[in-house]
Amino acid sequence: MSREPGSLCPCGNRPRGFGPTGDGPAPVIGAGLRRARSVAVVVLLALAVAVGMIDPSGPPPIAGALAPVSPTSSPSAASASTASASTTPPGSLSLTYQSPWVSPGQPFDIKLRAGAGAPPVADLGVSVAVYGCLSSVSNFDQAATSSSPSGTPISRTASPLPWSRLHPDATGVDLSLGVDATGSSSSTISSGHPVIGLGSAGTSCQAGVFPVRLQLVNTTSNATVASLTTFLVYVTMPAAQKLRFAMVVPVSTSVGPSSHPSAAQLLTTPSAALTRPAVDALAGINQLVAALSTGAGATVPVTITANAQTLQSLTSGGHPSTVSALAGLSATPAVHQFALSPYAPVDASALVDAGLGSELLTQLNRGDQLLAGDGINLSATPPAPGGSSPWITNDGLDDNTLGQLAATGYNQLILPAADVMSSPVNGSGAEPFTINSSHGSSFTAITSNADLSDRFTVDPGDPVLAAAQLLGELAQIYFEYPNLSTARAVVAVPPNGWTANPILIATLVADLANNPITQAVTVAGLFQAFPSPAPCRNGCRLTSSSGSSGSSAGTGLPVSAVRNQRDRIAGLTSSISPTSPVVRTLPVQLGDLVLASESENLKSSQQASVLRNVNAAINAQFAQVFVSGDQTVTLTSRAGLIPISIDSKAPYPVTGTLTLTSDELIFPNGTRRLSRPATLTTSTNNFYINVKTRTSGESKLEITFRSPTGGLVITSGVINVRSTATSVVGVVLSLGAVAVLLAWWVRTGIRRRKRQRTEDAAAPS
Repeated sequence: MSREPGSLCPCGNRPRGFGPTGDGPAPVIGAGLRRARSVAVVVLLALAVAVGMIDPSGPPPIAGALAPVSPTSSPSAASASTASASTTPPGSLSLTYQSPWVSPGQPFDIKLRAGAGAPPVADLGVSVAVYGCLSSVSNFDQAATSSSPSGTPISRTASPLPWSRLHPDATGVDLSLGVDATGSSSSTISSGHPVIGLGSAGTSCQAGVFPVRLQLVNTTSNATVASLTTFLVYVTMPAAQKLRFAMVVPVSTSVGPSSHPSAAQLLTTPSAALTRPAVDALAGINQLVAALSTGAGATVPVTITANAQTLQSLTSGGHPSTVSALAGLSATPAVHQFALSPYAPVDASALVDAGLGSELLTQLNRGDQLLAGDGINLSATPPAPGGSSPWITNDGLDDNTLGQLAATGYNQLILPAADVMSSPVNGSGAEPFTINSSHGSSFTAITSNADLSDRFTVDPGDPVLAAAQLLGELAQIYFEYPNLSTARAVVAVPPNGWTANPILIATLVADLANNPITQAVTVAGLFQAFPSPAPCRNGCRLTSSSGSSGSSAGTGLPVSAVRNQRDRIAGLTSSISPTSPVVRTLPVQLGDLVLASESENLKSSQQASVLRNVNAAINAQFAQVFVSGDQTVTLTSRAGLIPISIDSKAPYPVTGTLTLTSDELIFPNGTRRLSRPATLTTSTNNFYINVKTRTSGESKLEITFRSPTGGLVITSGVINVRSTATSVVGVVLSLGAVAVLLAWWVRTGIRRRKRQRTEDAAAPS
């Protein structure tokens, strides 16, 4: 017979004799009592109902045991959408390399690749149009995002350059364009000796950023097959004061809920509550770390934020060497700064304003613990006042969150520019400033550049072009105010949920090495370059207002579910014997699942689904404990021992409080409720409880086994107790009834005989 975990085990319905062991023959009731009951059985039953010896209303409700909660399915990222993918257009043009900058006398080298579906090579050509140098960052953004830069080209091809005549290589073709800024070259780029004439149209730019429009053309039909816009950065001399550029590189991937994990899976492997990250995602991180470990990546400074959850996925997914490589990178903090990151990527304000500030602290502590365990050295652990580890975020912050971060030890911030009403800038560069909270804490902060951050995701299909556009925008920021005597700085933080793009990062670090106008720095190095914060004209206030403590409005977080699962984990932890090794591993595994549910990369429905899986994982542990033995016990006297059996299949001793409750039974403490501590071993555990019955009949004994902390019900059940003993009151009533019947019978008989004699005497003789 099947049963739900945690419910009563229907192990038989046999009446049992009662003795110290719960087995053996029942005592024999005295012969006199047996005869008395036989004589007056009808009257006794009637009287029993009258005096309440039998309860006709039925048994009391059974206290149900905890049952596993089935998780609601949540599709993984790979299968979340059933919409068909958009078809790739026939033919495409992508950039595989370009010169990061050009100095006088150097060519502008471009490597191009034509995608599948393009016309035959013999029919392909490339047209080139170069536009005048840009005057502002807004002009740069317009040129990068529109179908074509505005204005008239200063140099262009009169007819497409034949693809077949360009220098082929393994990835496509190499287009090498000479650059002449003297004005002596023609504005027409010829196919025999292609030269860009930067000064041919009388431009006043001696150096700067020039949009370059490339088009793949079908020379037979003269139709444009594909096009792209990149930028030529022309530098005449190294910068006296380079633009400082701090790039943040997240090592992170999304991990969503598993769909319908079985109780058996969750019992042995709680992490089955989550899906495994996509193989491609882990491979991308593997390649990203390799790009930061070799070549220019080994020497160009970057700031790395590594989520411990992702590192766990790398280890379990067959990439432990990648984690070891990250540990190796952390040994050079001046080049690879590792900032303290939470266990999973979270929105700090969402947690704090929902009243889950303790969860933010747990996220940071767990992240710190696991990164240290992997050998990754952080700039400060935890970031103490005066330290250089910043809180880096794309999310808005509010005053309550500042107070929480200060209490955790942070004193530096990298936050989005939109989150500050007014912050000091130098052209398009940001400057550090001071921001204070009403809690008395003070931070040195700098805002990230939204345009640069968007470059990380603007064209994932052409990462080299994305890198070229990002470097072109850096150059444009520099050329707004070139050769200043004071430093200027910008910070780029990839958007939340950014998928690691190793080609993009490898291209960036290679092009930043020995760059004549841009200097890569870590975030720590950026703050060190500005020892004194710049003044704020309007006080540098946050645009986000503090949420009311304990409110989850607007956060989307399943706050109640987070708190409930934390309480249940605490209850489960208290029920595991402190001497068992499991007490040091299982609660941590379950706690990591709660932290995973708080990831800001998950939708609210996915967060809730993870927590339902956590609930099911805890229930799988409880289901190993259940009430067993007979469900009906017969007492043949008013007092005796009731056997209670609880089975435990858990691989650890389970401690808790055994509570017995009955409306009809009296326990040794003189009440109808008895509680006592109990420890269950990995077998059948028998407990014998002395009870007294008030009357004959059937009563219910409710059994509940709760955790020591939190009163969490681990299992529960009900035993039917049937009493066949006859009380003295019942015997007296029975004998009295018999006496009344006898008296009535004698009296009736006497009266009948008298009446008969009278009638006989009166009859005529």
